[in-house]
Amino acid sequence: MNLHIEVDGHRSLSVESWSVLPDDRQQTVEVVGGTVVQDFGHLESGDKYSCTADFLKEDWDVVKKLWNDRTLVSVKDEAGIIHTKMRVVVKGYSYVNHFPRCYKVNLEFWRV
Repeated sequence: MNLHIEVDGHRSLSVESWSVLPDDRQQTVEVVGGTVVQDFGHLESGDKYSCTADFLKEDWDVVKKLWNDRTLVSVKDEAGIIHTKMRVVVKGYSYVNHFPRCYKVNLEFWRV
């Protein structure tokens, strides 16, 4: 098992809290006399992946450019699974304490 991710080949130093938010399009609807389920299925293209990762400045600069340019990327997760055609979304970033050339980045990856 890897303890990092790769964004278009740019490897993080570490990663934590890798999670998936599936785009499950079902909901309950209250009707007279009960409840029914409205179900439009699971759309894999709407799934969102998120994590917090530490990057050296050089790798962070490239990931930040991929985000700014809205470039679709491949992401290799902790399990070594490669997710293709993902959009990078930066939710926030900061320096790592005592390491000004290292950034802690909150990321989302959207499947499009």
